[in-house]
Amino acid sequence: MPETTPVTSGAVIAAAIFAGVLAPLNSTMIVVALPEVLADLGASLTWGSWIVVSYLVAMAAIQPLGGSLGDRFGRRRLLLLGLAGFGVASLVAAVAPSVEVLVAARTAQAVTGASAIPNATALVRTLVPTAIRGRAFGLIGAGIGVAAAIGPPLGGLVTGAYGWRWIFALNLLVLVPAMVLAARVGDGRQATRAGRFDLVGSGLLLTALVGFALAATLWRVPGVPWPAVVALALVAAAAAWGLRRHVARVAAPVVDLRLLGRPGFLAAGGSILFSNLTMYTILLAVPVFLAQLVGWGARDVGLLLSGMSLLMLVFGPVGGWLADRTGRRAPALAGTLIAMLGAAPLVLVSTSWAWPAYLVPLMVVGTGIGLAGAPVQAAAMEAAGVDEAGQAAGLFSTMRYVGSILGAAGMAAILGSAAGEGAFRVLFALLVLAAGAAAAASSRLPRGVEPMG
Repeated sequence: MPETTPVTSGAVIAAAIFAGVLAPLNSTMIVVALPEVLADLGASLTWGSWIVVSYLVAMAAIQPLGGSLGDRFGRRRLLLLGLAGFGVASLVAAVAPSVEVLVAARTAQAVTGASAIPNATALVRTLVPTAIRGRAFGLIGAGIGVAAAIGPPLGGLVTGAYGWRWIFALNLLVLVPAMVLAARVGDGRQATRAGRFDLVGSGLLLTALVGFALAATLWRVPGVPWPAVVALALVAAAAAWGLRRHVARVAAPVVDLRLLGRPGFLAAGGSILFSNLTMYTILLAVPVFLAQLVGWGARDVGLLLSGMSLLMLVFGPVGGWLADRTGRRAPALAGTLIAMLGAAPLVLVSTSWAWPAYLVPLMVVGTGIGLAGAPVQAAAMEAAGVDEAGQAAGLFSTMRYVGSILGAAGMAAILGSAAGEGAFRVLFALLVLAAGAAAAASSRLPRGVEPMG
């Protein structure tokens, strides 16, 4: 039975927004500060890769487990513990005396954040009425997209004015209101400890996800041999096979893989994976193109990207409103098709373009990503029952991060160290195909609103 703690939809949604922006903000803010971080700590370029990789890998791998723990022990409890842990880890990162401590703190940020984020999403699923759930997810998705977009310019601004350590102190501006709001909400259900926790399944799940994420990212880290990357991929595949067999034999698995067979869940996961791959790679590639080949400064690049993030902010709630009125499939499909249309002109990207030629495609992509985000997430969460909302949120969020990891890895493989216009055009052509894959997945979503109990 749900807790009787008084709760308002506004408090739940606001807490989820604050929790949701932590991950993308901390994923992208640090990128522009890496040269100063490495110089200040006397570390090599290899350590710079680890500062980024450790965060992405842990965030992608831990979220299904964090959501499953919330289903079992209480979602608000895991949300509050995760937020508090993220705050402590951020303070350690801000005062880190060495790069080793910084990497450890970044990993702790990801682990604690991965405990908070899926449980915040699960609380929206269980506590926000169905009639406004699409709009709720629209606001959350808009916040996530804008956080990812403003991370690089914000990180550059703070680093330039105060130094890189203040990047981590900024998290307190998000964490404090998140914790205040989270303390006011209920849990959506009674926590349960019935039965033994699935430690074997947890180990297999983490091995599979960590192995995959490391295999997709470590090949870009200087000094890592190819055989090690191949070995990690094989270990991940073996763990995934073992997890599938294990889940079929236990009564209460850490993650119920039958979620993937629910109407709408796998389609929603595929849509967010390919949409995030498209968005994240554009956010990484366009600044590189403009800085290296055109000679733009950080301020001009940030202003250009704000056109994309502003449209995501505007159309995220619009997509949620449409999803509540017309069902999940139509706005999701329309949004992903619009994003594909926006990415198409970038296939012809040229250093001779005037600034509007860059801005218009980004604005169209931002419009499409904003429209599609809420209906896709709502469909994924409604495919899960109330008692499994946490693990469903974790799996969905992991698919989002898999898209980011694949996008970053693909960009590194195609562009290399000194790419010209041709390499960027190949990259953007592949992103058009990725946006098309997102549209194909969205076409498989349920037409209406069919939440499980």
